[in-house]
Amino acid sequence: CVNRGCVPSKALLAASGRVRDMSDTEHLKSMGIESHGVTYERAGIAAHAQQLADKVKANLEMSLKAKGIDIVEERGVLVAPNTVGLGSTGKKLTAKNIILAPGSVPFVPPGVECD
Repeated sequence: CVNRGCVPSKALLAASGRVRDMSDTEHLKSMGIESHGVTYERAGIAAHAQQLADKVKANLEMSLKAKGIDIVEERGVLVAPNTVGLGSTGKKLTAKNIILAPGSVPFVPPGVECD
């Protein structure tokens, strides 16, 4: 959710909402604001979304580490009730509590092309 789902998608939606609001010249005019068009830089918006996701991830990691939780970024398999086997090395880690956070894959609606 943090890396490729909720956080970056909400940042992109927020930016598009700002562009939409700033493009509504009639509404702005009713408030005494004149706008002469809005431009945006797609790469800049994408960079903002990535920076926000990175910041949220770093804050979450910092919170977990502050509570004494070890973070292992590795492919793993739960091989026993309190044991994870690491994919690349075969090393096994044991712990009283284990959190597996496999991540997610964004849903792309049919007919939408990704670039």
